[in-house]
Amino acid sequence: MKLFERIEKYERISDSLEIEIGRYLNKVSEGHLSPESKTSLQCMLREISEIESIGDACCNMAHVLNRKFKLGEDFTEEQYSRIDSMIKLCDQAMEQMLNVIEDKPHTKASHTLKLEYEINDYRKMLKELNINDINAQRYSYQLGVHYMDMVNDCEKLGDYVVNVVEAHVNHRLLGT
Repeated sequence: MKLFERIEKYERISDSLEIEIGRYLNKVSEGHLSPESKTSLQCMLREISEIESIGDACCNMAHVLNRKFKLGEDFTEEQYSRIDSMIKLCDQAMEQMLNVIEDKPHTKASHTLKLEYEINDYRKMLKELNINDINAQRYSYQLGVHYMDMVNDCEKLGDYVVNVVEAHVNHRLLGT
């Protein structure tokens, strides 16, 4: 099975898991719960939705790479290097998210937000560089579109990571 097909397979599994967990939590919420417990369930629902969105962002990146491959185009070394730097920031954010979810000592949710700001700033810089590179004819406009699609999907992934952390922290603050 090709890598792209495997990514799509796991994304469908993540969709199914989100639905099953959501159904379960909705059934739980039909019971007699305190307002705090209902709010806690809402936090959990948001958390699972945002985790599934991380899977969507990864699948979207695979789609971009697949489209680029089908067109027979390839990123420049500089584009690959910049994408690699963006993905490293996303990896750090996801690692931080996991540390928050696992309630590891000395883990601060604010560090996740700091990484998200770095991801956003880097995306802005890459957007400007992309326009300059296209104008300088370093690569085609279409390749620049694929490149920015990858960068934007990484930025969205960072947003989803922050949303997971916020939902988890809110859930934890409720004491459940």
